[in-house]
Amino acid sequence: MREEYSYQGGEITGDSGHFEKESFLNDYELLREDIRSSTEYLGVLLDQNPDPWYLYDLNGFLVDCNKSFEDLVGYNRLDLIGKCFLRLKLLPLIQRARAKIILDKNANGIISGPDEFEFIRKDGKIINVELKTSLIEIKSTKLVMVTVRDVEKHLNKEKELKKRTESREEMIEELYRQIEKNLQIVTSLMNLQKAHMRDNKDAELLQDTHNRVKSIRKAYEKLIHSPELTRINFAEYSKSILSGLLSTYAPEPGNIRLKVEVEDTFMDMGTSIPLGMIITELVSNSFRHAFKPDVMGEIRIIFRNYPDYYVLRVQDDGEGFPDSVDFDRTPSLGLQLVKNLVNQVDGQMKRKLSDGTCFSIEVPKLGSLELDRIYKG
Repeated sequence: MREEYSYQGGEITGDSGHFEKESFLNDYELLREDIRSSTEYLGVLLDQNPDPWYLYDLNGFLVDCNKSFEDLVGYNRLDLIGKCFLRLKLLPLIQRARAKIILDKNANGIISGPDEFEFIRKDGKIINVELKTSLIEIKSTKLVMVTVRDVEKHLNKEKELKKRTESREEMIEELYRQIEKNLQIVTSLMNLQKAHMRDNKDAELLQDTHNRVKSIRKAYEKLIHSPELTRINFAEYSKSILSGLLSTYAPEPGNIRLKVEVEDTFMDMGTSIPLGMIITELVSNSFRHAFKPDVMGEIRIIFRNYPDYYVLRVQDDGEGFPDSVDFDRTPSLGLQLVKNLVNQVDGQMKRKLSDGTCFSIEVPKLGSLELDRIYKG
């Protein structure tokens, strides 16, 4: 059996705390009853409600309204109370027939709304409102409580919010566009530098860096045209990378064929860019080292989207790595970069390095909370 304890003056007492708690709650219940029975409390609660409301009987005569309703229509409540709502100048003539139908429904115990109407303010301005009725009974008198929503006010707020959102999206899109332009300038500078290089090995290293920068640039290029601000279609992104690699290493139809099996998937930039760079490194490596001249070959890129993870596979049917190569201690910058990128996305990599090569990478999907943490910094 669970016991009740309280801490008093450095010692723990038994169930006396239970009675103190019960007495404490009873005091608040009594205070609540005193407040609810106070006419002053009810007057403040009803009159200071920021939402306009008014009250009428089943014959359509106004009984009461609050300050917000007075402000909305521009009339003092003394000008309204005791008068038939259908005969006031609040409603245009064309809408009074609809109001009479609603009143008849209320008289038969049927609530209505939300219904859209127009109110004519005392100054002649027309405002669009939404009315919702509820039935109440006070001292055996049935009344109708009508809550009013200023549609125009809410629409203006929505328009302002939409305007701010669009402005923010335009700013982010311009930022992406500027990043893409800057990366394009970098790749152009690399092309100019490559044209003046005489050492083939140095030119090859520069080409590798050029491909890496270009893969990042293409991600931002896709992001500018993406329907979302933080995600891109990975299938389109990877195919644009592969198209660039094909034009670099096999500008004319040759012996090496690319086979691409990539599922359409919208992916966050934190995952898509590392995977795009992995594709760049592994496919470039296959083009340069996997095949002998004039030998037919195939490079396959496979991407699968599973419920909890992605799988990327890059494989070729070339010669494979020499037995002397220790992948874990390779001096190759490209392969070191692949390992680092896999770690960056918390992925796991399996590899086969003989009789052709195959790199299979499994990447867990980021949850929405993790994505929020990344984008909010």
